[in-house]
Amino acid sequence: MKYLTLLSLVFAFNVHADTELSVNDELTLADEAIQSPAMDIEGQYKVETQVPQKKPAQKKQIQKQLSSSDRLKLLRQRLEERNKIMVEKKMEQIRYQQELALARQLEQSMNKTIQAIDGIK
Repeated sequence: MKYLTLLSLVFAFNVHADTELSVNDELTLADEAIQSPAMDIEGQYKVETQVPQKKPAQKKQIQKQLSSSDRLKLLRQRLEERNKIMVEKKMEQIRYQQELALARQLEQSMNKTIQAIDGIK
């Protein structure tokens, strides 16, 4: 009986540790995706220099006063916003790759047409 209780306690601790770790990892990945440089249409990267902003100390005090449900609500809202930004970036990247592939196909067909015209002469 003691073994079963100890085993369930260890399992519960591991589940809590895994969920806490995955939320932090997802936030870190989302932050990295948001801070990545934007790609121009020509494929050149633009790196914008941003002035670091000072975070007010009041924000930390407000977060300490929030209940756990309010913190989860804020976390969900931030995650939804970050996911939206990541999806938009991914869609733009896929669109750009498709445009490049279409341009290559068009170039190949034009080259074949030019070779066929040169062959007629």
